[in-house]
Amino acid sequence: MKLSTNTGHLFTVAVAAGIVACSHAQPAPDASAQQTQPKNESQATEASKTMTPAEQFHAQGQADLDKALEQLRGVSVFFEFDSATLTKDAQEKLTSVANILSQHPELKVRIEGNADERGSEQYNLALGQRRADSAKKYLADLGVKSEQITSISFGAEKPKAMGHDEEAWKQNRRDDVNAQKEASPPK
Repeated sequence: MKLSTNTGHLFTVAVAAGIVACSHAQPAPDASAQQTQPKNESQATEASKTMTPAEQFHAQGQADLDKALEQLRGVSVFFEFDSATLTKDAQEKLTSVANILSQHPELKVRIEGNADERGSEQYNLALGQRRADSAKKYLADLGVKSEQITSISFGAEKPKAMGHDEEAWKQNRRDDVNAQKEASPPK
Protein backbone atom coordinates (compact mmCIF):
# COMPACT_ATOMS: atom_id res chain seq x y z
CA MET A 1 0.00 0.00 0.00
CA LYS A 2 2.80 2.29 0.89
CA LEU A 3 4.42 1.67 -2.49
CA SER A 4 1.29 2.55 -4.41
CA THR A 5 0.86 5.74 -2.38
CA ASN A 6 4.47 6.76 -3.09
CA THR A 7 4.01 5.98 -6.79
CA GLY A 8 0.83 8.04 -6.84
CA HIS A 9 2.62 10.99 -5.14
CA LEU A 10 5.52 10.65 -7.54
CA PHE A 11 3.17 10.66 -10.50
CA THR A 12 1.39 13.77 -9.21
CA VAL A 13 4.70 15.59 -8.70
CA ALA A 14 5.87 14.66 -12.21
CA VAL A 15 2.65 15.93 -13.76
CA ALA A 16 2.86 19.18 -11.78
CA ALA A 17 6.48 19.68 -12.80
CA GLY A 18 5.55 19.09 -16.43
CA ILE A 19 2.75 21.65 -16.26
CA VAL A 20 5.02 24.25 -14.65
CA ALA A 21 7.74 23.62 -17.21
CA CYS A 22 5.31 23.95 -20.11
CA SER A 23 3.78 27.15 -18.81
CA HIS A 24 7.17 28.93 -18.69
CA ALA A 25 8.63 27.57 -21.92
CA GLN A 26 8.52 29.67 -25.10
CA PRO A 27 7.03 27.73 -27.99
CA ALA A 28 9.66 26.95 -30.55
CA PRO A 29 8.62 27.14 -34.19
CA ASP A 30 8.29 23.80 -35.86
CA ALA A 31 11.43 23.42 -37.95
CA SER A 32 9.74 21.14 -40.47
CA ALA A 33 7.00 23.72 -41.08
CA GLN A 34 9.59 26.43 -41.72
CA GLN A 35 11.39 24.32 -44.26
CA THR A 36 8.18 23.28 -46.01
CA GLN A 37 6.76 26.78 -46.41
CA PRO A 38 9.63 28.33 -48.41
CA LYS A 39 9.82 25.15 -50.42
CA ASN A 40 6.11 25.40 -51.31
CA GLU A 41 6.44 29.10 -52.10
CA SER A 42 9.46 28.49 -54.28
CA GLN A 43 7.64 25.67 -56.04
CA ALA A 44 4.68 27.97 -56.77
CA THR A 45 7.03 30.68 -58.01
CA GLU A 46 8.93 28.17 -60.10
CA ALA A 47 5.67 26.79 -61.55
CA SER A 48 4.58 30.27 -62.61
CA LYS A 49 7.95 30.87 -64.29
CA THR A 50 8.09 27.60 -66.18
CA MET A 51 5.12 27.08 -68.43
CA THR A 52 4.71 24.20 -70.74
CA PRO A 53 5.25 24.92 -74.43
CA ALA A 54 1.49 24.67 -74.96
CA GLU A 55 0.86 27.23 -72.20
CA GLN A 56 3.53 29.53 -73.65
CA PHE A 57 2.00 29.19 -77.11
CA HIS A 58 -1.47 29.97 -75.73
CA ALA A 59 -0.18 32.98 -73.77
CA GLN A 60 1.64 34.32 -76.84
CA GLY A 61 -1.44 33.74 -78.98
CA GLN A 62 -3.62 35.62 -76.51
CA ALA A 63 -1.13 38.49 -76.41
CA ASP A 64 -1.12 38.65 -80.22
CA LEU A 65 -4.91 38.59 -80.28
CA ASP A 66 -5.14 41.38 -77.69
CA LYS A 67 -2.70 43.46 -79.73
CA ALA A 68 -4.74 42.88 -82.91
CA LEU A 69 -7.96 43.92 -81.16
CA GLU A 70 -6.23 47.06 -79.88
CA GLN A 71 -5.07 47.93 -83.42
CA LEU A 72 -8.67 47.69 -84.66
CA ARG A 73 -10.10 49.92 -81.92
CA GLY A 74 -11.06 53.40 -83.01
CA VAL A 75 -10.54 52.82 -86.73
CA SER A 76 -12.77 55.13 -88.76
CA VAL A 77 -12.75 55.88 -92.46
CA PHE A 78 -14.24 59.08 -93.84
CA PHE A 79 -16.22 59.92 -96.98
CA GLU A 80 -16.90 62.91 -99.14
CA PHE A 81 -20.31 64.59 -99.07
CA ASP A 82 -23.11 62.37 -100.42
CA SER A 83 -20.62 59.64 -101.41
CA ALA A 84 -19.98 56.01 -100.60
CA THR A 85 -16.74 55.88 -102.59
CA LEU A 86 -13.70 54.98 -100.51
CA THR A 87 -10.97 57.61 -100.43
CA LYS A 88 -7.31 56.68 -100.77
CA ASP A 89 -6.87 57.18 -97.01
CA ALA A 90 -9.89 54.95 -96.32
CA GLN A 91 -8.45 52.23 -98.56
CA GLU A 92 -5.12 52.34 -96.71
CA LYS A 93 -6.81 52.02 -93.32
CA LEU A 94 -9.02 49.19 -94.55
CA THR A 95 -6.00 47.39 -96.00
CA SER A 96 -4.46 47.41 -92.51
CA VAL A 97 -7.74 46.07 -91.10
CA ALA A 98 -7.76 43.32 -93.75
CA ASN A 99 -4.20 42.29 -92.88
CA ILE A 100 -5.12 41.94 -89.21
CA LEU A 101 -8.30 39.98 -89.99
CA SER A 102 -6.44 37.65 -92.33
CA GLN A 103 -3.92 36.85 -89.59
CA HIS A 104 -6.66 36.39 -86.98
CA PRO A 105 -9.62 34.46 -88.40
CA GLU A 106 -11.15 34.37 -84.90
CA LEU A 107 -11.76 38.13 -85.09
CA LYS A 108 -14.85 39.68 -86.57
CA VAL A 109 -15.66 43.26 -87.46
CA ARG A 110 -18.88 45.14 -87.87
CA ILE A 111 -18.65 48.05 -90.26
CA GLU A 112 -20.95 50.80 -88.96
CA GLY A 113 -21.97 53.29 -91.65
CA ASN A 114 -22.80 56.86 -90.63
CA ALA A 115 -23.97 60.05 -92.29
CA ASP A 116 -24.10 63.70 -91.29
CA GLU A 117 -27.36 65.31 -90.22
CA ARG A 118 -28.27 66.68 -93.63
CA GLY A 119 -30.83 64.65 -95.53
CA SER A 120 -33.90 62.74 -94.41
CA GLU A 121 -33.70 59.88 -91.92
CA GLN A 122 -34.35 57.31 -94.67
CA TYR A 123 -31.81 58.86 -97.00
CA ASN A 124 -29.13 58.94 -94.28
CA LEU A 125 -29.79 55.32 -93.31
CA ALA A 126 -29.47 54.25 -96.94
CA LEU A 127 -26.29 56.32 -97.42
CA GLY A 128 -24.78 54.88 -94.24
CA GLN A 129 -25.55 51.37 -95.46
CA ARG A 130 -23.97 52.04 -98.87
CA ARG A 131 -20.85 53.31 -97.07
CA ALA A 132 -20.69 50.27 -94.78
CA ASP A 133 -21.25 47.91 -97.72
CA SER A 134 -18.51 49.68 -99.68
CA ALA A 135 -16.00 49.02 -96.89
CA LYS A 136 -17.27 45.45 -96.47
CA LYS A 137 -16.80 44.75 -100.19
CA TYR A 138 -13.32 46.26 -100.13
CA LEU A 139 -12.31 43.99 -97.23
CA ALA A 140 -13.78 40.95 -98.97
CA ASP A 141 -11.89 41.83 -102.16
CA LEU A 142 -8.70 41.82 -100.07
CA GLY A 143 -9.42 38.24 -98.98
CA VAL A 144 -11.18 38.69 -95.65
CA LYS A 145 -13.69 35.88 -95.09
CA SER A 146 -17.29 36.99 -95.45
CA GLU A 147 -18.23 35.48 -92.08
CA GLN A 148 -15.76 37.88 -90.43
CA ILE A 149 -17.53 41.02 -91.71
CA THR A 150 -20.98 42.44 -91.12
CA SER A 151 -22.30 45.87 -91.98
CA ILE A 152 -24.97 48.11 -90.50
CA SER A 153 -26.10 51.68 -90.92
CA PHE A 154 -26.80 54.13 -88.14
CA GLY A 155 -27.53 57.02 -90.52
CA ALA A 156 -27.19 60.25 -88.57
CA GLU A 157 -28.04 58.61 -85.21
CA LYS A 158 -24.46 58.33 -83.89
CA PRO A 159 -22.67 61.58 -84.65
CA LYS A 160 -19.00 61.84 -83.74
CA ALA A 161 -19.11 65.64 -83.73
CA MET A 162 -22.10 67.63 -82.46
CA GLY A 163 -21.73 70.84 -84.49
CA HIS A 164 -23.82 72.05 -87.42
CA ASP A 165 -21.03 73.09 -89.73
CA GLU A 166 -18.77 71.53 -92.37
CA GLU A 167 -16.14 70.51 -89.80
CA ALA A 168 -18.70 68.51 -87.77
CA TRP A 169 -20.35 67.05 -90.86
CA LYS A 170 -16.95 65.92 -92.14
CA GLN A 171 -16.42 63.89 -88.91
CA ASN A 172 -19.86 62.33 -89.17
CA ARG A 173 -19.52 61.07 -92.78
CA ARG A 174 -17.74 57.87 -91.81
CA ASP A 175 -17.60 54.14 -91.26
CA ASP A 176 -16.49 52.89 -87.85
CA VAL A 177 -14.83 49.50 -87.47
CA ASN A 178 -16.13 47.67 -84.42
CA ALA A 179 -13.98 44.58 -83.74
CA GLN A 180 -14.74 41.64 -81.50
CA LYS A 181 -13.32 38.24 -80.76
CA GLU A 182 -15.48 35.35 -81.87
CA ALA A 183 -16.91 33.42 -78.94
CA SER A 184 -15.22 30.10 -78.36
CA PRO A 185 -17.33 27.15 -79.40
CA PRO A 186 -18.81 25.19 -76.48
CA LYS A 187 -16.78 22.15 -75.44
